[in-house]
Amino acid sequence: MTDLSTLLSAGLRPGVYRWNSKLTVDQVRRSVATAGWNFVLLDTTGVHDKAGLLDVCATAFDLPRWFGRNWDALADSLSDRSTGEPEVVLWEGWRELLDHDHDTVDVALQIFTEDANESGQLRVFLREADDVPALVTEVPVL
Repeated sequence: MTDLSTLLSAGLRPGVYRWNSKLTVDQVRRSVATAGWNFVLLDTTGVHDKAGLLDVCATAFDLPRWFGRNWDALADSLSDRSTGEPEVVLWEGWRELLDHDHDTVDVALQIFTEDANESGQLRVFLREADDVPALVTEVPVL
């Protein structure tokens, strides 16, 4: 399936996925809304460390002001914001962060995977910039 709305409507299970697509962020946002899902853009372009990722997460996920900017706080805050509604997180710039801080991406992926499994609502798409057709490939738990 290459159409995002169709993929979501078919019941894509919670998890973290690599996604090859040239859709713009606005096109993704519209497709997600058409499927009746919530959308979060997590753009870590230019971010090179854990502190930067946590700052972006605080804004993207609209976390409370008291968010502690550490891994436990991220896991707790994601769990606390769970509404039970399906949600797509489009993670842009993850490869750049991976090149600078592999451990940060590893831990973030573990937290997203855990939240997806527990809440049943989260689908995180790691956008790939390759020149290939739109594909969705599940990322193994690290």
